[in-house]
Amino acid sequence: MQQALYRKYRPEKLTELVGQEEAVSLISKQIEKGNLGHAYLFSGPRGVGKTSLARIIATQLGCDPVFDITEIDAASNNKVDDIRDMNESVNFIASSTGQKIVYILDEVHMLSKQAFNGLLKTLEEPPPSLKFILATTEVKKIPITILSRCQRFDLKRVSIDEIFKHLETISKKEKGNISSKALRIIAQVSEGSVRDAISLLDRAIIYQNVNSKNKVEDQDIRNMLGLADKSKVI
Repeated sequence: MQQALYRKYRPEKLTELVGQEEAVSLISKQIEKGNLGHAYLFSGPRGVGKTSLARIIATQLGCDPVFDITEIDAASNNKVDDIRDMNESVNFIASSTGQKIVYILDEVHMLSKQAFNGLLKTLEEPPPSLKFILATTEVKKIPITILSRCQRFDLKRVSIDEIFKHLETISKKEKGNISSKALRIIAQVSEGSVRDAISLLDRAIIYQNVNSKNKVEDQDIRNMLGLADKSKVI
């Protein structure tokens, strides 16, 4: 089975993260100086690189993706018992030494009030070898007690021009013949989400192959997405 393009082109280095120069610059300096914090909070819209940035930080610390990085989906693991289980693992880590361990909590705003209370104590006194990285699309739902114990980075929507250039690069690598106007439409409808844009590009390349088209034009994208031609609407 062919790998989805958004997974294939998921950034693995800080320099590969699209449109987040400010966050990348600050975190790069922290890594260079060896003074990363014990807890981070990355907020922002979907598909802008929150969990990718978390994974990159973990690998920069020398963490093994299988054994040293634990990703928890707080949307489906949001009860106090789930956080209690995590805290027990943290206590075990505290009694050992050596390799850095990173916990990534995605959609952390979905935790229950009791779960947040359970997380708070761990954030207050984490083992030196442990890092927490929280990611959320709704930062307003996170208690101030949690926010105050994290270094917060607000990731922004990526501009249409930056997404367009990124899509051009991927399209060439994948040998997709997609017109510039078509790529521009994809960049526009993705609403600042790099992941959504790459997924749409993936669909466009499949559309090209299935329909045996020499080139995918802007009208093909409108047909694929069910969009109306603005000139005709006007």
